[in-house]
Amino acid sequence: MTTVIKRGGKRRQAFAPSKIRKALKGAAREAGFSASKQKELVEEVGNAVINFFGKKRVVKSVDIRKSILKRLSTRAKKVASVWKSFERKK
Repeated sequence: MTTVIKRGGKRRQAFAPSKIRKALKGAAREAGFSASKQKELVEEVGNAVINFFGKKRVVKSVDIRKSILKRLSTRAKKVASVWKSFERKK
């Protein structure tokens, strides 16, 4: 089972692929992607990240974020922009 170390370094939680899929879908929706394009992006970017980090024992949430943004910047820059703006608001 994969454990995620949160930003502060003290909190830990179980790796939840559904969170990655949900966040990607929401960012794609906010960027104006159609439902089919949202699904395609989640499958392409989300599954790659999930498969990579899901095999590890411990990962940092920051590393997951970097990987997602790197993939989005080459695949869907507008979605990457929405993702970053959401993080700034948060």
